[in-house]
Amino acid sequence: MFKPLEFYKPDLAKTIKETEKTIANARKHQGGNISFRALPPSDVDFYEKMNLLEYEFPQDNKRYAKDLCSLLEKSFHARRDVDDNFIPVITPNLGIGDYSAFVAGEIIFQKDTSWSQPVLKEVNDYQKLPPLGTAKWYGLFLEIIEEILKISGPSGIPFSRGFFSPLDLAHALRGEAIFFDFYDNPDEVKQLIDFCADATIKFASEIHKVIKKYLKNSKYGLFYTEGLINMSEDIACMISGEQYQEFCAPFTQKVIDHFGDGHMHTHSRSMYLVKEICSLNNVVNLWLPTDPNAPKPIEHGEQLALDSRGANLAIDCENFQEIVDNFASFKAGNFSITLPVKDIAEAKLYTAKFKQLK
Repeated sequence: MFKPLEFYKPDLAKTIKETEKTIANARKHQGGNISFRALPPSDVDFYEKMNLLEYEFPQDNKRYAKDLCSLLEKSFHARRDVDDNFIPVITPNLGIGDYSAFVAGEIIFQKDTSWSQPVLKEVNDYQKLPPLGTAKWYGLFLEIIEEILKISGPSGIPFSRGFFSPLDLAHALRGEAIFFDFYDNPDEVKQLIDFCADATIKFASEIHKVIKKYLKNSKYGLFYTEGLINMSEDIACMISGEQYQEFCAPFTQKVIDHFGDGHMHTHSRSMYLVKEICSLNNVVNLWLPTDPNAPKPIEHGEQLALDSRGANLAIDCENFQEIVDNFASFKAGNFSITLPVKDIAEAKLYTAKFKQLK
């Protein structure tokens, strides 16, 4: 189904080299790398084209994997002549329900997403859960990604999987009550979050093991998994910077330390978190999307360059003029700027224009 990775990215070696340079500089807290990502509809329309309600797992594991890979192949093929910073990557698309159901609970599927429901009535109830690794979706998710890798592995296309941060996972298991736990049971909630850190380390390690089984002999197949972890810090957007340092930082750091580099995600509605997250050791990348009615990262380059301590910030904009107007402010940091475009022709046009800015 898939052609070799180099088919989908003819300039692959150059793009890999530029990305590696950015990450190396981020580790040393040095800036000066600015790259561009065009986002045509074909990059993301596979989310809409897949109907998650059509599958029964585990009976449909293979059919799901085949359908996902078919859509991803078409997406990669469509943009193969766009010389931006995009590197093809395979990633499962099951919504976010499986991000916590591997610990306990069931996934509630909708057409294009999923979610889970809290399973902890009390903050200490995680101690009553079945042993980690025995939940239905723990093994089932590993089986699904193996079916995907059976198809994609021979191509050498990298595979990636993101995870909840320990706090995000604790929130998914406990629900909104966790915000009261911060005040009513601070020691107990820290123990829960620490449990979530250990659970993430165990599950991510097993996923990485499956990925390595199929991609260990490829040149770039482990580019997004070897020596790194991808995590979201979404729930932290609801708490203060001081609370982040108390209830999040030690446990997120624990996970990062186990794997190596931290590739993180949070939201612009709480841009103060850039400083908090990037104060952690070995955070080298932070995806910072713009929220409605919230500050626009594209307009705060100088402050973000300072707060990020050299971590590469993946931000977005509405139009190319915003990049032109704010380009100088990015030079002290490391930035990847994403521009939504209407089609592949426009993607190629603005990629060429961006190169002229540099």
